[in-house]
Amino acid sequence: MIGQCREYLIQKLKDAGIKSKVHTSMKTLEKSNESHVGAVLFEGDSYTRSGSKTIYVDQEGVKRKRVKVFNRKTSFMVVIGEYEESKCESIFESFVALLDRGIMVDGNFTGIEVEDADWVDENDSILKAKIAVQVKITFDGGIYKDSALGTMSELEQTLEKE
Repeated sequence: MIGQCREYLIQKLKDAGIKSKVHTSMKTLEKSNESHVGAVLFEGDSYTRSGSKTIYVDQEGVKRKRVKVFNRKTSFMVVIGEYEESKCESIFESFVALLDRGIMVDGNFTGIEVEDADWVDENDSILKAKIAVQVKITFDGGIYKDSALGTMSELEQTLEKE
């Protein structure tokens, strides 16, 4: 899930106007001497127990039960830095507008939430950019367990044998 989410964010940054290489680690971001910069930094992964259940029919027509064992929240810090404030704001707004409500990860819908944005100028940042924005993006998915559901006639046959 982490790799798919990171690649999704990198593509959206490029679509929004980041022309240079998008950094994926703080180390490479700190070493960057560019004033036009973009980064997608993994921030964390948190889990909570869940028990929600869904019954669905798969492609072969078999009835299945899907249990969401854990809720999973994966978060990234996206950094956009620019030499001009208006250009930075334009790229940021374009990036946020390009984000979908969610993406499919391993056949499951994973919601996307945009959280806090923090604007910093050149005096408060390690970047060479004159202004930068950092925004937290959270992917809200889960870990699932599927099982086949038997039909009533199969259950009756099993009971008759016993």
